[in-house]
Amino acid sequence: MKDADFSGVACYSLKRSIASSFIGDKLKCSVLESDPTPDYYAKNNFPENKHSHSWSLYFPVKNPAFCFQDIILRNAAIINKKLNSSFIVLPGQMTISNKAQACIRIRSHNIEQLPQLVTECKKLDIHFFSTKEIKQYQSLIYYKKYTEFTKIGDGVFQNRNDENHYFFEVPRLINFDEFLEGMERIKNNCNYHLFDSFLTSIFLKDYIQDFIGIYSEHCDKRRFNELENEIKKVFHV
Repeated sequence: MKDADFSGVACYSLKRSIASSFIGDKLKCSVLESDPTPDYYAKNNFPENKHSHSWSLYFPVKNPAFCFQDIILRNAAIINKKLNSSFIVLPGQMTISNKAQACIRIRSHNIEQLPQLVTECKKLDIHFFSTKEIKQYQSLIYYKKYTEFTKIGDGVFQNRNDENHYFFEVPRLINFDEFLEGMERIKNNCNYHLFDSFLTSIFLKDYIQDFIGIYSEHCDKRRFNELENEIKKVFHV
């Protein structure tokens, strides 16, 4: 893939069904888990929600330190190098029982080193809640991640480090409830639905660029114009 057209720390917003993970008992702290791609398939379509072997975990943080997110962004690579691991460690925020809560989002194919990761976080004065059972809950989740954007079409970009992530430029910030309702309409009204969706924004020089993002392993780029037109029509952009 060609070089990125621009890059930086991007903000992601999405909604996921979360619940307590058995991993929390082993780590002696509260750990929540979600299906990484719960909306990949449209309603009444098959197969049922795509299962991934990748773990998508959330660690609520107690009394986060000043500039908590900066601390995570600064130290994630350092910790991975020290542990010889490949965790994706991202700072963020989530809602739990309608209350905002700082958290760390962790993606990994291997959870064996999670105890060492938790230990390293505690060394940074980051503390987790004790184990607590949380029943399934629809959570709004926000996190920050360094992203490289490569232009592949007019107003369409691809994540240089994850070829299954695509971004469609929108000229304004879209309210998250409006986003959820609009993407539901798009999936129900067109025959283009094998994707997850999320909101993304990146801070560039002098302005902020907003995107509607999709994750798809079955993407037919020839149909991006169709999806773009649906986005423009539904969101009036």
